[in-house]
Amino acid sequence: MAKQDLQKAKFQEHVKAVEEHKSLLEKLHLEKLHLDSNNNLDEINNSIERLTLTLEEYLKVIGIP
Repeated sequence: MAKQDLQKAKFQEHVKAVEEHKSLLEKLHLEKLHLDSNNNLDEINNSIERLTLTLEEYLKVIGIP
């Protein structure tokens, strides 16, 4: 896979993770769920971890350590 294609793929993965995280937060807000539930906190934590990983992968591919 060409470097440019890899960069684009990693960027798209991160964009998808951002969109999924946004949807999760909107769902929680609309349903007025309280963040004191361990399930909700775990779900948010997992989403943030995915955001972090996809951003790290993208930054590595574009040459930012």
